[in-house]
Amino acid sequence: MKNSRTASRRLSPARRAPFALAVALLAFSALACARADGAVDASFAFSAPQAQGQLSGEWVAEFRSNKPGEIHFTFHRRSEGGGFNMTGDSLPLTELQGLGADVASAARTNVNFNIVREAGTFQCEGYFREGKGAGFWTLTPNQNFVSAMRTRGYDRLSDEDLLKAALHNLTTKFVDDLKAAGYDRLSFQQLNRAVTHDVTPQYIREMQAAGYQGLTMEELVRARNHDVDAGYVRQVRAMGFDRQPLEKLIRLRNHEITQEFINQMRSIGFDNLSIEELIRLRNHDITPEFVNGLKEEGYAQLSAEEAVRLKNHDIDRDYIRRVKAKGFTGLSLEQIIRLRNNDIIR
Repeated sequence: MKNSRTASRRLSPARRAPFALAVALLAFSALACARADGAVDASFAFSAPQAQGQLSGEWVAEFRSNKPGEIHFTFHRRSEGGGFNMTGDSLPLTELQGLGADVASAARTNVNFNIVREAGTFQCEGYFREGKGAGFWTLTPNQNFVSAMRTRGYDRLSDEDLLKAALHNLTTKFVDDLKAAGYDRLSFQQLNRAVTHDVTPQYIREMQAAGYQGLTMEELVRARNHDVDAGYVRQVRAMGFDRQPLEKLIRLRNHEITQEFINQMRSIGFDNLSIEELIRLRNHDITPEFVNGLKEEGYAQLSAEEAVRLKNHDIDRDYIRRVKAKGFTGLSLEQIIRLRNNDIIR
């Protein structure tokens, strides 16, 4: 499932029982097996898959008015060791074969539908009420997919591997396209990370064209996670920085260093700043308002480093005015910092 969100964790024994109850309530809260009058509704009767080792779990889903034609669908699965996995995303309603759009407004209805992926088919049964549903799923792996992956060098796929491939909609075409882009020695785990993080062959080619050839899959995943793409590379170059190492690009993105921010710093006299200097200014919340206020109080030749020092010591225009009000005028920045550090003037 492209761009899916996956979470996993292991619960301590003390928390497994209440957590299992919580998942059960989650699965059945939307089902409302009891009628409004309190009587048990015998028309809805399905059992959770119980076979040991079977690829199965619970699902919850919800129609959202702001996304017509889609449904937010989440797979839940618990392991024998107490682990918990959850994968969810918005899916086109057409991908849920056998589920009609009418269930979005139905008072209550039993449902059976399939989600077909190349790696296998999820057979789902459950219940919908007023656009919210829950139930159980079982995965039937596709042996043709197993055979096709074997011919590509992946000959020891476990049931868990097939489940991950189905959850994230890993296809043989995706594997072949990655190979064509130069990534033909990936582990199965790396293939899954690529598809989960939307590291597509197109994304790889665009990064290569932008000057970033030879990135490892982990580097590509890291770049994708931080919204670093070919478009952002062009933005960084437009800021005046030539080709930067990937980690520098990620730092620029993480610290929100934009052309607008650079222009703001230039407007207060901070020109020709390095990437690290820009990041330092951003981290210390140095703004034109802060610097201009200091300049208005007589410190017109303030440097970027001095602005950071004053910010670190909580010295701004208002503090300098309090200093002047006490009769201290014409002080150097070092003297003002000493006044603040010694708590002479608050």
